[in-house]
Amino acid sequence: MTTNLTIAYQGSEGSYSEELLKKEFSEYIFVACKSFTELINIVSREMCLGLLPVENSIAGTVNEAYEELIESGLEIFGEFIKKINHTLIGLSGSKFDDITHVISHPQALQQCSKFLQDSKLRITPVFDTAGSVFEILETKDTNTAAIAGEHFKNDKRFKILKENISNHEENFTRFLLIGNEKIESKKENNKFSSVLISDDKPGSLLKALNIFSDLNINLTKLESRPILGRPWEYKFYIDYELNNLNIQTQLLEGIKEVSKEFIILGHYPKANL
Repeated sequence: MTTNLTIAYQGSEGSYSEELLKKEFSEYIFVACKSFTELINIVSREMCLGLLPVENSIAGTVNEAYEELIESGLEIFGEFIKKINHTLIGLSGSKFDDITHVISHPQALQQCSKFLQDSKLRITPVFDTAGSVFEILETKDTNTAAIAGEHFKNDKRFKILKENISNHEENFTRFLLIGNEKIESKKENNKFSSVLISDDKPGSLLKALNIFSDLNINLTKLESRPILGRPWEYKFYIDYELNNLNIQTQLLEGIKEVSKEFIILGHYPKANL
């Protein structure tokens, strides 16, 4: 069990990640990182925890984060689901009709693509949602707006120009808590995350999926991704609900017979909306 009360996150002060951490881990010290690589390196080096956004209900999987996690060998200890309320934010003296340029994290821009297309605004991706807000403060550009959380409405330096600009109101991001050493939890571990690399044989993926079905295991995620450096070969992100370790043993034995590799990323408590 880790005694290092530090959690690294990708973003900056005022980000959705920090907002979640303040709610769930108020006793911890938070370390802001500019990239997923920096986050992973800090967690590995400092033996602390990390909070990683891996999936959005509108934009889908955050592939860069997932790949960094897989390569790191770090373990998943928990997951959190956060409601995302994107707003268009300008400086206190800005007017919506004068805005010509919008900046934010690529995921936020993608989640608000319909609004941006309809408004015909020039867009520029930056490393963080909250960071984009402080960037317009630094540049003092009243013609540029940022996309970030509604919690900035209480900051007198800024003005909310448009609320609820996500492509869909039901916008949620899934975060994973990762690290080298477990934290104490009273919750039941009832969800697995894994990566499957199937045999390069006809029907091999189907055979693997049939094992899940035969064991009555509920899949919550199945997504194919190319394997870098191996053209036209694929791996599969698979999440499934299971707390019975005897069934897990049967699953591992069965999957071993029909796949090249089956990597368990973590066994942790499932988040509730």
